[in-house]
Amino acid sequence: MQASGVLRAAAQCSRSATARRAPAMATARIQHSTYSASVWSRSASRTSSPALAAASYSSPLLRRRELLVGAVRMLHQSNALAESRKSTPPSASQPVKSVPPTIKTTSTELNKQSDTETAVTDAKPTKSLTERAKELWATAKYLFKFYFNGVKQIWANRKAVQVVQQRVAAGGSALTREESQLIRTHQADMRKLPLFLFILLILEEALPLVVIWAPSLLPSTCILPNQLTKIRMGDEVKRADAVKQLKESEAVKELIPVVKTSSKTLSLTPAHAAEDEDVLKQLSSEELAKVAKIFSLATWGGAGMVRRRLDAHMAYLREDDALMAIDAGAGAIPQHADALAKACGERGLRCSGIEHLDMFESIRTWLRYTTRHPSTRQISNASVALLPLQMYDASALSEVKSSLEAESARGLIDKTKDVLREVVEEEKKVINRDERSKQESISKQHQR
Repeated sequence: MQASGVLRAAAQCSRSATARRAPAMATARIQHSTYSASVWSRSASRTSSPALAAASYSSPLLRRRELLVGAVRMLHQSNALAESRKSTPPSASQPVKSVPPTIKTTSTELNKQSDTETAVTDAKPTKSLTERAKELWATAKYLFKFYFNGVKQIWANRKAVQVVQQRVAAGGSALTREESQLIRTHQADMRKLPLFLFILLILEEALPLVVIWAPSLLPSTCILPNQLTKIRMGDEVKRADAVKQLKESEAVKELIPVVKTSSKTLSLTPAHAAEDEDVLKQLSSEELAKVAKIFSLATWGGAGMVRRRLDAHMAYLREDDALMAIDAGAGAIPQHADALAKACGERGLRCSGIEHLDMFESIRTWLRYTTRHPSTRQISNASVALLPLQMYDASALSEVKSSLEAESARGLIDKTKDVLREVVEEEKKVINRDERSKQESISKQHQR
């Protein structure tokens, strides 16, 4: 305990003495202390008698004190030398390691960049509860306005349909394909309108969920282009699977209306040669449901209900083919991409992940089989239902499937945000377009 106390006292005295003295005298202190220590040791050895030395070395206490004094002396010298090295500037003879300027510059730039990023992150304002409430209210208004405008468009279409029907009933010009499509689409929208109005007025918050999980409940005037593309992609995958399974069935292979083409003629297989041959009666209920999937028809209910849907759809297709192939040409084939894709999908042809020209050629070939050539234009409606098995193009479906899988893998929250964002953007486009049209009309009036 005495030794440790002496050691701590000596260390504190050495540090305080070193701090008070000038750095230039550090080396002199080291030399002086070394010289005095050596002189003291020599004088002690000379003056002490052999008896006293033997007594001192024989005493353990004196030997311990001597060792402690030596340790204190060495500690004092090392502290003085360290202080002198810190205070003395590097001389020209001693090389000093310098940091390359590139490293300094890089470190400086990194520090500046980190400081800037930290400042930007800190400067980003956090939205308050009031601001978030305002954004939600603005989004809700855009959402309601978009779907309300869609309902208004249904009533506008209703007036246009009434005008066309009155003209035809009065003995006027016959229906064109565009007018026929308008009437058919309007009738489908009117069937969906009551339930849609209930959701819009009572459960407005559930509209994004309806768009994601039940888009078939939406009228045509309330579906965005991106949503329509996703719906067609889903129908395309189901159609491709149904076509593949039906082609693998041995019973269906014999019923497919294989149109054998040559340089000048077209001919049907014997199963479809007779006009009154009903090939759909030979299919099972499961195969009949797969045929309905080819045309994107509902498959709920028994085989009788599915067959009635198929018969009604085939009758509509024969009428639409006649309107599209009027004047023995292809002038009534729709040119717009959405209308052309709709026509191909209704006929069980490829309508997603395919070029515009390929869809146009598919419609032309379909019309050639069903309306133009004498050997095939008398084909029965039941045989027309199996014609897509001969014409469907299943190439490059992997891209459609991968896109659909990536979309289905996303979370419900992300899908809901996308729906709200698309609705807001679409409604803003409509508002901007209306404002530009008003400004143009006002400018024209001022010019007059």
